[in-house]
Order: sequence, then structure tokens, then C-alpha cells
Amino acid sequence: MGEERWHSASTWPLSQTRKQTWFVAGDNVLSTRRPTTGRAFDTYLVDYAAGTGNSARWNTLVGGPPVEYPDRSAEDRKLLTHTSEPLEQDMEITGHPVVTLFVSSTATDGQFFVYLEEVDETGHVRYVTEGELRALHRRLSNARRPYRSVVPYHTYFRRDAKPLVPGQITQLTFDLLPTSYLFRKGRRLRIAIAGADKDHFDQLDGPPPTVRVYRSRIDASHIDLPIIVRK
Repeated sequence: MGEERWHSASTWPLSQTRKQTWFVAGDNVLSTRRPTTGRAFDTYLVDYAAGTGNSARWNTLVGGPPVEYPDRSAEDRKLLTHTSEPLEQDMEITGHPVVTLFVSSTATDGQFFVYLEEVDETGHVRYVTEGELRALHRRLSNARRPYRSVVPYHTYFRRDAKPLVPGQITQLTFDLLPTSYLFRKGRRLRIAIAGADKDHFDQLDGPPPTVRVYRSRIDASHIDLPIIVRK
């Protein structure tokens, strides 16, 4: 996508992929520089009105219309977003982005949706891919997997469930759906964090929680992007 061309490969992940890390920073910025400050965070009151519409990828599972994501500018105003400076050159992302969030919440559970987006020169926001994790299932497992996978593994077993402790910082690591997207020079990267998708997921019990997303030297929330270096 972005380039509108097909590519093929005989291995996955691609052998030429390298990881590039982008950190959540102050002033809603996404940066390649790791934070150097002490404890710092962004506060987000979850908006249960946030959603992805009725032509999202979820709808294709039940015979819905073709996938179409309109300009997400209005939706992003309901979310916690971090946006990069304009790219200085074209950048291809091919593979599974993996996000690591250091968060605390006023609730004992939560739904965390992370969207990777492109912002063009006019401010138009394009959906690229997404990942989601219920905080209760955040425990990472080294157990033998029932399928081949190259991303962080969560069993989702009841025995591995772990409620959040309100106010306590915890780590969430999960993958976004694999994608192949060419971000053109001058465009911006954005990650948008939501606590609900009203169109496809039942909200959890209780009032909307207040979440802190940390961006400090020790608790550095970030996203690892699979970059293809073009010669």
C-alpha cells in the first residue's frame, strides 16, 4: 500500500527487515529518540464513543462491505495520539509492528487498541494497521505455541489472567496486524491509542477509566516498526 505495487518473498519475516524504534514523547510527539526524563506520562480518559465504523476489517468476517476507513482525523480527537515530524525520506514498513506500552489505570482491566496511521501534508489521517489487547491477558508466555508465530505470545488462558492493580505501572506488549506500507517523504507517522471500539467490542463494566501512558527514561512506551531499507 502507498506504493500500489505487489511484492513477493519466499520467507517471513523478510530477511532484509530491520527494527526501528519510535518512542512516545512529550507534546504528543512520536520520536526516534529515547526519553531521558524521569517519570513522565500522558493522561487519557477513555472515550467509549470511539470506534472504527461499519466498513472496518472486522465487518468482512460476517459478510460486510469492502473495507474502507475514511479520514480518521475526527476519530483521533477521541484518542491519545503521538505524531512524528515529516519524514525526510520514503520509508517502507513490511511485517508485524510490535508496541510496548507502560501504563497505569484507575480500573482493574482495560481494552487497549493501538492504530498505526499516516498523516499527509493536508492533515488527512489514513489507517494503516491496528492491534489490540485486553489488559487482563497481558502476561507473555514462553510456552510452546499451538501455531507458528513471530510475535509476542499470550495464551489467553484463564489461569494466566492477571488483573491490573489500580495506579500501578504495568507493561503491555503486543503486535499489530502485519502490513506492507510505503510512507512517502513529507508524510508523518502516528500511533493512536484507544480504550474502546464501540462498533466491534463490548465495553467493559464500569465507568470509563483514566489511563496514564508513561514516556520516561525507565518506562519508555514505544513501537518497533519492521523497516525495509531500499537501495
